Amino acid sequence: MSRNQYHDYLRAVPLFAGVDDEDLDVIGAAVTELSFKEGDVLMRAGSTAREMVIVLEGSLCVKLGDTEIALIETGGFAGEMGLLAGRPRNADVVAKGPTKVLHIDSRSFDNVLDEAPQIAVKMLPIVAKRVVDNNSRVSD
Repeated sequence: MSRNQYHDYLRAVPLFAGVDDEDLDVIGAAVTELSFKEGDVLMRAGSTAREMVIVLEGSLCVKLGDTEIALIETGGFAGEMGLLAGRPRNADVVAKGPTKVLHIDSRSFDNVLDEAPQIAVKMLPIVAKRVVDNNSRVSD
């Protein structure tokens, strides 16, 4: 497989720390680049998790009701926990200005894991840290 156009970008994303070059190309081949404008809702609280996104340019706001609980900027990601666990979304994710993301849907993600299951193992520490951080934020 030739090097994917998103390979170098994915290499810098913390979620994929420790993922080798061949596996980054598998991930890169599965993503789609999407653009959003200010206020576009990418994910709604309570909806079924069917995708995750990685911010290429711009930023996303994570909101519980009217309260902004997190800002996700270039290199950040959203939706990974719901995608991995198959759970409903627990917050809204909204574009905060013009934003470009790499999008991967659940079917494509399942195909990635079928082809390279070791990717899931390498993602676990980052996802576990996110769970701990989210729990701390809620209890503060």
